[in-house]
Amino acid sequence: MTKLDEAAASCMKCGFCKAACPVFFGEETDSPRAKVRLARAVARGELELTAGVRRRMERCLNCWACTVECPSGVEPNKIALAMRSAYVERDGLPFLEGLIFRVGLRRPRLAAWGLKAVGLAESVSAIRLQGNPLRRLLPVLGMRRDKDLPQLGRRTLTSRLPERIEPLGEIRSEVLYFPGCAANFIYPEVGLAAVSVLRKLGALVVLPHELVCCSTPVFNSGDIEGARELAARNIEIIRAAKPDLIVTSCGSCGLTIKREWSEVLGIREADELAAKVVDISQFVARYADAVVTDGEVGILCGGPNGVLGESAKVTYHDSCHLRRGMGVYKEPRELLRAILGNRFVEMEQADRCCGGGGTFSIHHPELSQEVAEVKMRCLAESKAQLVAAGCLACVMQLTDSIVHRKMPQRAIHFVEIIDRALRPVE
Repeated sequence: MTKLDEAAASCMKCGFCKAACPVFFGEETDSPRAKVRLARAVARGELELTAGVRRRMERCLNCWACTVECPSGVEPNKIALAMRSAYVERDGLPFLEGLIFRVGLRRPRLAAWGLKAVGLAESVSAIRLQGNPLRRLLPVLGMRRDKDLPQLGRRTLTSRLPERIEPLGEIRSEVLYFPGCAANFIYPEVGLAAVSVLRKLGALVVLPHELVCCSTPVFNSGDIEGARELAARNIEIIRAAKPDLIVTSCGSCGLTIKREWSEVLGIREADELAAKVVDISQFVARYADAVVTDGEVGILCGGPNGVLGESAKVTYHDSCHLRRGMGVYKEPRELLRAILGNRFVEMEQADRCCGGGGTFSIHHPELSQEVAEVKMRCLAESKAQLVAAGCLACVMQLTDSIVHRKMPQRAIHFVEIIDRALRPVE
């Protein structure tokens, strides 16, 4: 608790964080400033670890907006994470969450079989259809009745690809692709597009099949020890591969490998990997040169075969961890602008959190949609038919928010657009 007290001591109570926080809707106890003050009171023994304090600490998206705005260098998001970990140390994890974190995420093959079973039930029941009466059961599970459910149970990315994938031309680099759980289990087409892009740019791609979850949802839930075990396993696999670069297509995975394994989990062995981590947009910007074809690409509308048409407009949503955590925001825009020309349009508040926050949208479905309201308004005002993002958690949340409001737009990972626009290096 001493470290927690020290971390909170620099807070000047200026309130700059309140204006930046997407969860703050006027109630002071929801502000980052309040979280810091509550944490300090607990650290000093002035306040117990009560259920009320826990609810405040859980109402944090870990979007980094407060940290970026703080003039004193306080990191309220990390203070909230430290408080969550104190509750987990005292009370443990809820049964289902513990089962997923301690069993499913550590065993990718078991997780794949579990998702296949869920996917089969999803298909047989047709519960993904909005008009299905079975959707009346979703609120019992803590979900909105109109919740958009991603298609589960498809073949995983690692079951479709070997561990070593040769480039389409001469080898220019050897990279380890860290797909993350979403690209492996839920959106394998995004992982395939990412590998395709890397191969076209001369990368020999290493895709270790034994990689596990990067640990982001685990430490975000307060399970620091469980997160360390996942991170340690990944570090061992990555170090054994000895890649030139570690390429991610998920802002959260990239940030976690680049910074959080060291800064949050305290794993010093991760420091040597940090300099090797690049987002796939950075990789393309570094190696593509003039490979991008201007305006020659069909625009996907969310599925691997759909095309919106040559006149469709695309806007871009900044994933919090990709922009604020990894500092990546220019490269995706430059690539989309090069590909789409004047069909790429900026939207207002592109860097505002979409309300996903990983498991935050699961635990706080209504609040998550309150946060998404600003983003959806900006998307509508942009007049774009498609919103691209660099994190599949954001794609999932954006899609759900669009469905919730019955809007016509679609969400997609930008790597699918880039893949269609690239020709192999000669």
